[in-house]
Amino acid sequence: MSIVHLDTFVKLGGDPEDSDAIRWLRPRLTNAPDFTIDRILPTGTTGVLTRYLKHLGLWPWANELLQEVHYSRRIDGTLYSYSALGWPNEAGGWVIQNARWRGILGQKAITVRLGSPSRVAIFETYFEFLKWYQFYKAPDHTVIVLNSSDFLEAGIFLCRYFKQAELFFSNERFWKRIDLRYGSVIDRSVQYAPLNEGYRNFLDSKFSTLCKPITYEPLHRCQRTS
Repeated sequence: MSIVHLDTFVKLGGDPEDSDAIRWLRPRLTNAPDFTIDRILPTGTTGVLTRYLKHLGLWPWANELLQEVHYSRRIDGTLYSYSALGWPNEAGGWVIQNARWRGILGQKAITVRLGSPSRVAIFETYFEFLKWYQFYKAPDHTVIVLNSSDFLEAGIFLCRYFKQAELFFSNERFWKRIDLRYGSVIDRSVQYAPLNEGYRNFLDSKFSTLCKPITYEPLHRCQRTS
């Protein structure tokens, strides 16, 4: 499967014949899965996962944006069962997370939630998206979650199909890669994307008192409180 599904790419406004898009649409080789997905259940079914959501302050409003993924793996002849919160990606896989680990069932790829055809918000992780979605009361943006630092260039590439693109990365290495890639001459694919230096403090709960967004527009401006 590809990093972004062809159907999704077309809905975003992309041209499948665009030679620049081939690397993101090209099918990749897959290995035989070493897991079995037993059940996909609504959040709130498993107590330990519900407690994790409550700990993060995401319960109960995030129910429609997450699911419980129950799966099993056979290791040295013994079958082990696991459960985690999960969300699908563009390759048909599941990105999973619980209080102990993050992982992937299937191929790595980005996650796209279709919304406004003119505004896109791009995040490194799904839980950063959830915090933003909660704080700003469900904005109508199209949302792209990279799910992996490997797909930074894919996210930047898809910006070109929107009039307004907003990048929300807490990873300093991402900004350095963007600076190295585009320099002072911003490519048209990111010319509408504010490089928000302060937003990372809003995403990181440890620094929640250091940076509080003033208003939604423009989202990247922060008011320092200490």
